[in-house]
Amino acid sequence: MGVTIRDAGPADAEAIANLLSQLGYPIAAGLIPARLERLAIVGDRIVVAEVDGEVAGLAHLQVTPTIEHDRPVAKLGALVVEEPHRGTGLGRALVDALEVEARERGCGIFFLTTADHRDDAHLFYERVGFAHTGRRYSRTLSQ
Repeated sequence: MGVTIRDAGPADAEAIANLLSQLGYPIAAGLIPARLERLAIVGDRIVVAEVDGEVAGLAHLQVTPTIEHDRPVAKLGALVVEEPHRGTGLGRALVDALEVEARERGCGIFFLTTADHRDDAHLFYERVGFAHTGRRYSRTLSQ
């Protein structure tokens, strides 16, 4: 299995839309290029994992200064691997790649949020070294 982790680009729109749909965030592929551009402007990084030339995974890194910490914090945003590639180390490779970048960017904390119903994801996050440290609350805002 030849794995390459690289920056996502507009040509990956269909694959990214498919992966986001698997996470429960359906989106038209035509909207992806504008989102990638918007996220790049604020310094986020979106990477894809290719297996033998086909996109099989996605991860998003957000780096933010905070009032609570001296060093910036890094959030692992969307993380998803195509079903046939789960359990092959691809998810770990994506996490590891973004952790390296978070360290290079001076971050002191690397964290993520996950929905309560994603038991399989929780087990994965613990296997790759994340600790369950709290809860997330949210509210959808209308315009």
